[in-house]
Amino acid sequence: MFRAIFVFSFVSLLLVFGQDIVLDDPEKQQEMHAFFKSIRVQCADENLITYASVLQFNTTGALPDDKDKTSMCYFHCFFEKSGLMDNYKLNADLVRKYVWPATGDSIEACEKEGKEEANACERGFAIIKCVVLRSLTDARNIPVV
Repeated sequence: MFRAIFVFSFVSLLLVFGQDIVLDDPEKQQEMHAFFKSIRVQCADENLITYASVLQFNTTGALPDDKDKTSMCYFHCFFEKSGLMDNYKLNADLVRKYVWPATGDSIEACEKEGKEEANACERGFAIIKCVVLRSLTDARNIPVV
């Protein structure tokens, strides 16, 4: 058991340091998670999304109704207000620290999604969906910092 934890920790460190991600100290991580929670609540109040829809999206990358603009606006709101995205540009440091350890051109590729969308929520959601899908597939077995 100890050996497995050690190997997991060592691999995690290699992945993190290999990407030049500067880890937050535990106090800062706790502060960021509290901040994210407050933003989630604020965006949920503004967009009235069900917890089931959020859970489904976070685990599959798909919404129960792929035309549901309210849900799209919730995710757009969360990414914008949390600082994960600003004007359709992803904050690579925050995304890598708190969403998934994006590698290669993943950030740039996701930012190109939805450019043809006139609706802000749809455009933002297209980027976010790309981020979530990549985090579910590219980094399935890579721990998030």
